[in-house]
Amino acid sequence: MGDSLDPGSVAGAQEPAGWRVALAARWAQRLLDCSPEIRLAAAELQRELAKLVDELADALQNPSKAEESGRVVGERLVELRATGDHSLPCTLELIRECVVGESGVGAVGHLLQLLTSIAASYSAADRQRAEVRQRSTTQALLRADRERKASDARFREVFTSTPIGVAICDLKGRFAEVNPALTGILRHREADLLEMTIHDLFHPEEAAYLNAAYAELAEGGPGQRLRERRRLLRADGEQAWAYLAVSLLRDADGEPKHIVTMVEDISDLYLLQERIQYQALHDAMTGLANRQYFRTRLEAAQGNFPSDGVLTLYHLGLDGFELINDGLGHETGDKVIRAVAHRLEQLVENEEALVARFGGTEFAILISESPHTPAIPEFAALINEELSEPIYVGEHGIATTASIGVVRCTVAEADPASMMGAADVALRRAEIAGARQWELYDPDLAPDERSEAKLAAIMPGALELGEFEVCYRPVVDLASRGLISVEARLRWSPPGHEVLGHRSCQELAERSGVTLALRDWMLRTAWEQVAQWHRGGQRVCFLVELSGNQFRDPDLVALVRSVLDGGGLAPGWMHLALPADAVLRASEELLENIDVLRSMGVRVLLHGFSGSAQELRVLRRVPVAGVRLADELVELVHTCAEPEDPAVRAVRQLMPLMHDSGVKICTGEVRDEQQARGWAEAGCDFALGPLFGEPLAAWDAHQVLRAFEEPRSPLHDHD
Repeated sequence: MGDSLDPGSVAGAQEPAGWRVALAARWAQRLLDCSPEIRLAAAELQRELAKLVDELADALQNPSKAEESGRVVGERLVELRATGDHSLPCTLELIRECVVGESGVGAVGHLLQLLTSIAASYSAADRQRAEVRQRSTTQALLRADRERKASDARFREVFTSTPIGVAICDLKGRFAEVNPALTGILRHREADLLEMTIHDLFHPEEAAYLNAAYAELAEGGPGQRLRERRRLLRADGEQAWAYLAVSLLRDADGEPKHIVTMVEDISDLYLLQERIQYQALHDAMTGLANRQYFRTRLEAAQGNFPSDGVLTLYHLGLDGFELINDGLGHETGDKVIRAVAHRLEQLVENEEALVARFGGTEFAILISESPHTPAIPEFAALINEELSEPIYVGEHGIATTASIGVVRCTVAEADPASMMGAADVALRRAEIAGARQWELYDPDLAPDERSEAKLAAIMPGALELGEFEVCYRPVVDLASRGLISVEARLRWSPPGHEVLGHRSCQELAERSGVTLALRDWMLRTAWEQVAQWHRGGQRVCFLVELSGNQFRDPDLVALVRSVLDGGGLAPGWMHLALPADAVLRASEELLENIDVLRSMGVRVLLHGFSGSAQELRVLRRVPVAGVRLADELVELVHTCAEPEDPAVRAVRQLMPLMHDSGVKICTGEVRDEQQARGWAEAGCDFALGPLFGEPLAAWDAHQVLRAFEEPRSPLHDHD
């Protein structure tokens, strides 16, 4: 359903109050269909329910009101006589349908609290109402017993017409009379019940308690009433949850004579509560425990296992699963997820273990180790061996692998939150290492991991608050030492942390999800600064390195076009450096984007160029203006003591091949004159690095630019 009890998330075109009216109308119609005791007209009932819808909406916006609002709703439904057999289930189902979508665990727990409060309050109010009816029925039975001859017809009508099961037994529990409602609840024929005792109906796990309670009642002791929620047995052996109201009947002389048992069937309500609780603690797709239940079981392990026992937590992330969803469809992906869940359960069927799905493509396995439990490397290998067996969906055999983070500790050391956090950290490290890898949590690396996670978490807010800065450093012609352009670099000074440079900012942006927003801000800021320098007489172009995800964004061309429209400069003053490895694997659509950028006048370069055969072929296939050598390649040359070192010769041999493709070559991190001369002799065209200037803020960079000659760029002719 598209309805929602949260006004901020309601889909559709309804006005803010429209959805509440619609929900109240649907609710009223459902209750009228299943609650014959309601005496209100449809319109009047709808007005009453609209008040309850407002109560529910307020509760879902304010978690502290959930219990009180649930009580108000439950009690009011009983007051409205919405007490048919299906009134409560249909009410809870309607609310659940309107709220539950793709919410996280916290949201489901909040909803469960509200639904449980409604069900409990409804049950209590209905039980109180039933007790009043039961007392009335009991009083009628007592009067009928004393005045049987005068009121037998009236007693019979009450006895046979009440929806509550009634049994009259002697003091030993033998049935004297039973009404039709009781035979319906217990699915016994009346004749069969009259051959039995009340004790034959008790569930085996309840029998000892109920037998003692009935015996005490038959003796006429102080406890002459019993009000309990207990289990009875139906004729087919199925258990029935019932609310029992048991009273002692005395004769005219005040002596105990009969026991009256009233039975209200609450099985549907009990099963509904069980189902809601199950849904709150289990993954809907696989039936595995969810993250919340997994953590609860992890907490329980501390009390259920010896303190010196060993717990191992495996946190799995399926590798490259988006290829299955994108290539074969999400329905196939869902089938694979269910198959993976089943295989993981089979893998630990001989262990004291719990398998959970944390959502998406992440699973977890908690094992209480025993002497026969495989060691961590062996078990990690078993997981991937099991998953690598093809899963057949239709005519396709699909296999997958998992990256795995592992945490191992004793029960005494186990802290649920810390273990789950550590396993997540280990999983991320395994994913960085590559597909089908596993990593054991290393506490020595934990501070750095936590620090990076914190920075990634606060990065969106830092961008919103303007904490980032664009710095600039010169790109110099190695032959003339003239200024070619300035490279725009990110800089961030988080509170309480050292200054972060461009690469660190880009990596954290990928983790935090703001990589595109950060790119957009950087391009606009740098372009506005270059335009300002141009207006001041310093005609300089700028270079920006983009990450793989920033390049793969289908809106890159539209962004660049909007940036160019706002600067008043010719597009040729903008140089965009794209990652060579991303261009190497680019789709035809992305390659077309490069052509569009070039047709707009923007100069496109490649960075991270290592000189592989595949990259050299890309230079011939994708026209670019220049390349920047990979930092690893540059560092390799810088660490060679001799100019005739094989590594240096190999790099020099690359230069003619790149020049033959019509590109200019740039090197980075040049620290001294010897390195600058070496690169110039090797055939490199441009360079940047500490020798020519560190990244500086815009004003300081402005002063440095004045020290260079008139900026120029051999990459192109400026307009």
